[in-house]
Amino acid sequence: MSRLYLRCVICSRQQADGLLSGAAWGRLQLPGGANVHHPGVRDSTARACPSCVSGHHDWERQVLTVLGLAPDTGFSLRVDSA
Repeated sequence: MSRLYLRCVICSRQQADGLLSGAAWGRLQLPGGANVHHPGVRDSTARACPSCVSGHHDWERQVLTVLGLAPDTGFSLRVDSA
């Protein structure tokens, strides 16, 4: 997957990465030590599209669930606001 695209971890939406378009996407820094191979994860940061962020009040938990990282395993969440 080219690094010129953002991919939503939740719905797999793909969009060209750019300064304005990328700023609208939700970013979730993955817990230290997490080894995840997913097209929606880049540099240990998972991305969620604006539709999923606005449509799911618990989008951070959904991202972790999709990636197989449950919050109850001791990982803490750090959400970077767009």
